[in-house]
Amino acid sequence: SPNIAKEMHVGHLRSTIIGESMSRIFEFVGHEVHRLNHVGDWGTQFGMLIEHMKETYPDFQKTLPNISDLQGFYKAAKARFDADEEFKKRAQLSVVKLQSGDVFARNAWQMLCEISRREFQKLYDRLDI
Repeated sequence: SPNIAKEMHVGHLRSTIIGESMSRIFEFVGHEVHRLNHVGDWGTQFGMLIEHMKETYPDFQKTLPNISDLQGFYKAAKARFDADEEFKKRAQLSVVKLQSGDVFARNAWQMLCEISRREFQKLYDRLDI
């Protein structure tokens, strides 16, 4: 499965292509198949992405940000995380909030997942997955 807010590469596609191939075989022989693609664990990267999104797109809770360069967004958040101790502390607290079920953090996480899914889908469409 791909990583949220990062560019997809062949390593991510391997499991997707294997899963799609197996799904097609199972459907061919008459089984009902439910395709699921796990996206989005709750590691440190999410705290840093949530904090960066809060600063870069203050109204992101109301309007889905147009983040077309996920890799650039991730790199900017990571650079900030590495260079700014206060940002790093806020990012770490965001992870704790996310893991504790904080509504704001959960909504931000879901929004990041949705933005990423939209980008992933472009490639999946090209591959007919």
